[in-house]
Amino acid sequence: MGFFSTFGRLPHTWLNLVLTLVAGVTQGVGIVLFIPVLKLMDGSAGDLPKPFLVVRDVLAAVGLPFNLPVLLVAIVVFIVAGLGLNFAQRCLLQGYSWMHYVRRTRSIVIESLLDAQWHYSAKQATGKTVNRLTEEVTRSGAALTQQVAVVAAGLQIAVFLLLGMTLSWELLVLAVVFGAGAVFAVRPLRRRAVAIGENLSLANDAMSYRVVDYLTNVKLVKVTGTERQVAGRIDLLQNTVADLITAKHVNLAATYFISQVFPVLLVATVILVAQDFLSIDPSSTLVFLLFLARAAPLMTQLQQAYQSYSIEQPALRGVDAFIAESRAHSETAANGTKAFTELRDGISFENVSYRFPEADKATLTDITLRIGRSQMVALVGSSGGGKSTLIDLLCGLRRPDKGQILVDGEDLRTLDMHTWRRRIGYVTQDIVVFNESLRDNILFVHPEGTERDIRRVVDIAHLRDVVEELPQGLDTVLGEGGVRLSGGQKQRLALARALMGDPQVLLLDEATSALDTESERMIQKAIESIAHKFTIVIVAHRLSTVRKADRIFVMERGRIVESGSYDELLARNGRFAELHEHQFA
Repeated sequence: MGFFSTFGRLPHTWLNLVLTLVAGVTQGVGIVLFIPVLKLMDGSAGDLPKPFLVVRDVLAAVGLPFNLPVLLVAIVVFIVAGLGLNFAQRCLLQGYSWMHYVRRTRSIVIESLLDAQWHYSAKQATGKTVNRLTEEVTRSGAALTQQVAVVAAGLQIAVFLLLGMTLSWELLVLAVVFGAGAVFAVRPLRRRAVAIGENLSLANDAMSYRVVDYLTNVKLVKVTGTERQVAGRIDLLQNTVADLITAKHVNLAATYFISQVFPVLLVATVILVAQDFLSIDPSSTLVFLLFLARAAPLMTQLQQAYQSYSIEQPALRGVDAFIAESRAHSETAANGTKAFTELRDGISFENVSYRFPEADKATLTDITLRIGRSQMVALVGSSGGGKSTLIDLLCGLRRPDKGQILVDGEDLRTLDMHTWRRRIGYVTQDIVVFNESLRDNILFVHPEGTERDIRRVVDIAHLRDVVEELPQGLDTVLGEGGVRLSGGQKQRLALARALMGDPQVLLLDEATSALDTESERMIQKAIESIAHKFTIVIVAHRLSTVRKADRIFVMERGRIVESGSYDELLARNGRFAELHEHQFA
């Protein structure tokens, strides 16, 4: 990635540079005016160079005398105005441009990830994603900010040197030679900065990934007594990050040291050459030194900004690569356009096969089944039989490799997935409970729901007793992961959330497999109360859950081996009967 390949991406880049250029010219004019001031002070005003005769004429035209007080006021006005423009540019660069880029890029990262196909999104580690959103996006914004700072400092240095050329082109050449020497001296430090930046991105990724992983599973850490072991691992990761950050600052300090040494050598050389070899007028030499005095800090700033850019640039490259990769897996690009409103007839799987991208063999093979409107259909069988994958296909999270899924006779791929999924209620074994109020959790999918809607789903899900027990009722914050609720209560909350918005299809994926008998009974009672009011698809290991299903499909190794009602399958004495015997023996 070349230096200028990303130039201009920071918001208001060009306004920053215009402010910098005008600030440099304004300050430069103020410094140049020291020439007539010094001439007036030593009584040689009659020997003014021709450009300054224009200054005298301009002052005369506006009725001002060409004297020391007027020139000093002009110097102060021009230099202060230039410094004010510099201040405005820095405020714009650091206070707006950088943060605007960070906010916008974070939104792009989130949107591109959420819009990506499920098989891609599911592989992204939470810790790494959090690190990209926080640390890496901020660093990428810093890279672009430092990139603009490099060019801005370069512009002002160029302005000062060009104005200095009006005093002595020989001294200008000398200054350029010293500047080139400084650039050459810090080249090894720049190469080291790039390596530090790349390693820092990797170390931040590793630390965020591990810390989120450990904190997400802190209960296991506590129960197994591995607190010190986990803390030690996190310490090792922290030490790596800390060492790299230290190396980063040492590298910047070394750059600063070199950038400070060269101007000192330059000033001494300029005075020697101007006095002993070029016989330049002392006033011109002094003003040239004033230009160097303004250019020297800018040279230091340029070197440091370039080093900072080199360190942070790997983060910019990484964020860009992640966004590009997510967009390459965009689900929207393969999305249909036909809006879904309601299920009128039913859903059919016709010879559907699916193989995971990394798998050697198909997870589902030649699946053919029908789910009628307002029917309760169950999928049962051994673990790994493909039941949850079939649900993913029904949701449109995955696309069949062969065959098609029809919704009211229309291929699912022709539907707008957003409108299809908005009419799906979904309950899984691993319930998601947000660290918000019970009300907010119920309304998560359909925030437009009314109090009447909430009361209705709370009653259906047998959640009323839970509401009454909580200290603030529906407005009680449930804590991270829903720590205030038991497993069965979380399942009832999930059912209530799924029923908001009157879903056309209700998917229950192992919704009762981890529950105690009482909790399972309550969930089963809730499901039976809405049977034939909704189209329900149940994935279950516990066969008691599917006793009232209109049709049961038995799946083994990615195929449907039996189908029928509960009693029909028992009478057939096949695979379903075997599963039943194992559970109820």
